Amino acid sequence: MKIECPNCKLSGQVSDINIPPEGRYMDCPRCKTNFFIQKKAAANWGETLNECPRCSFSTFSAERFDICPQCGLDAKVYSEQRKNQPSPRKVDLPAAAPAAVDRETMRQELERLERKEAEKRQQRAGSAAAPVLPGHLDEPVPTASVAPPPVRYLGWGFVAASIAVLAHGIRGWYGYWILTPKQVVARYDDVPGPFKFFISYGLQPFVQMLLGLFVLVAAYQFLKMRPGARRLLEASTWCGVVFVVGSEAANMFGWIGRSSSDASISYYLVGLADSMLMAALWSAPLLAAVWYLRRDVIRDEFPE
Repeated sequence: MKIECPNCKLSGQVSDINIPPEGRYMDCPRCKTNFFIQKKAAANWGETLNECPRCSFSTFSAERFDICPQCGLDAKVYSEQRKNQPSPRKVDLPAAAPAAVDRETMRQELERLERKEAEKRQQRAGSAAAPVLPGHLDEPVPTASVAPPPVRYLGWGFVAASIAVLAHGIRGWYGYWILTPKQVVARYDDVPGPFKFFISYGLQPFVQMLLGLFVLVAAYQFLKMRPGARRLLEASTWCGVVFVVGSEAANMFGWIGRSSSDASISYYLVGLADSMLMAALWSAPLLAAVWYLRRDVIRDEFPE
């Protein structure tokens, strides 16, 4: 609608949608005079719009406007231009076709409205967003998988344990590397051969280093939530249990080998009890980890 300042007579156009039914006060941009304006009824229904044909702006309600507040299209001028345009040539349709044509027209109109609504939602989301193309509205956006807290805590616990096992194995291997057979000849009647020397002093730290590397790789795959990582980590845990039991069994046989020929039965029982107790203490946290790996809170996160 057209408005005019009562003081300096400056006139201009204001959209009806910006004026409430009860009217409003406005300040003149030239003389800063505050004056009251009230919405005037349109000359006829054809001079107002509820959706702009140029920019597709819509009030999404029964309210109509005479000037588009987004692109400034004048509804009255647009209506006159439509009247002056030549009407399209009518095509005679068969008598039995109107119902089918109406259904097809309604379907096309619904598709057009859906596309417009999708474009409007995309425009409201931000001008920097990529344009939405028909047929790709519901395409999922790939996101990086994030490990839940139980997986993170258990995985990092295995990483810390693997580093400790690997460091202890490297330390034992270094001790074996600098040790010479002549330094341990007291345990044997003569100087032991390379194979016997490796079995006695180098096998355990070597297997311990391999176990630490295996657990570290399995824990890394577990933290990345790779398929099959849960089973791999469980297998590395069972390898740890076997290593603990084998090490304590070797210690027990070494205890028996160091005994004298007249050792009492209590001597052997003390060695057996000590080996069993240490094997149970070291195996308990590993078996607890296996139990936790088999719980649903972990199993549900990994595809088998």
